[in-house]
Amino acid sequence: MSGRLESYRDLLVKASEKTGEVRDGINGVVNTFTAQADSLGTPWGNDSLGNQFANGDQGYLASKKNILEGASNMAGTFANFSQSQKDSADELERTEEANRQGFQQAAQ
Repeated sequence: MSGRLESYRDLLVKASEKTGEVRDGINGVVNTFTAQADSLGTPWGNDSLGNQFANGDQGYLASKKNILEGASNMAGTFANFSQSQKDSADELERTEEANRQGFQQAAQ
């Protein structure tokens, strides 16, 4: 062991950015799917077969809602991870600066 304590602030910042990209990718998929699906309207029609396909607890509309909510929640989780990584990096920097100033004052 070298006897030095190292912090990996730059790596935390980079991880935060990458995690943010995951969030953005998930949001992009959700937005693209929503726009495409909404542009199609109701291609299943209004007859009984279309009604059976679209409605009910297991129907397309309920499934679509659940999938989109799940994906949005996942994006929110990645947003929280990204923010926590950035906050940790910022806290490391503040702590390092406070320690540096403390050591400088003690040396005077």
